[in-house]
Amino acid sequence: MPFVPPFLYRMAGIKAGDGTKMSVRSVRTARNGHHTIGGGSNLSCYFSYDRPEAQITIGDRSYIGKSHLVAADRITIGNDVMISWGTTIVDHNSHSLDWKQRAHDVAGWNQGKKDWSGIGIAPVTIEDHAFIGLGVTILKGVTIGKGAVVGAGSVVTKDVAPFTTVAGNPARLIRAKSPALKAV
Repeated sequence: MPFVPPFLYRMAGIKAGDGTKMSVRSVRTARNGHHTIGGGSNLSCYFSYDRPEAQITIGDRSYIGKSHLVAADRITIGNDVMISWGTTIVDHNSHSLDWKQRAHDVAGWNQGKKDWSGIGIAPVTIEDHAFIGLGVTILKGVTIGKGAVVGAGSVVTKDVAPFTTVAGNPARLIRAKSPALKAV
């Protein structure tokens, strides 16, 4: 997978720590919004900023495969987090659940506008040392605790406690484990 030389993504306005590697897709989409990326990370994801004030923060030594981060408010990913390919993380519902409030969404898009009133928005946080498997969907308002594991194909609609394993649709507790982390 080709990575962009650091001087080029810095010229594009990407704020990333030393040693971070970013794919062309990551650079191309990150430059459109507010972000902070730590050092030593490896990113091949798409960034989407659905509102001008949206923020995406990624810690040090984290890996994100070909996945999609969609923020209207805030997505925060800690240090030493691994997110596999095909994962989608979104901090909002995208559209109102009430037909009357979403009736004009397409017309609004065509005019470059979006009415965010009536749309549920809540930040997503993935804490340090978490592992997110292949093809996971993480929805608004969720916190994935430190050292937690989310199994492949899961849909996470509620918080995941630290040092637990969840899987399924919706994600359910599979196992609790003791924190056996050693300093990096």
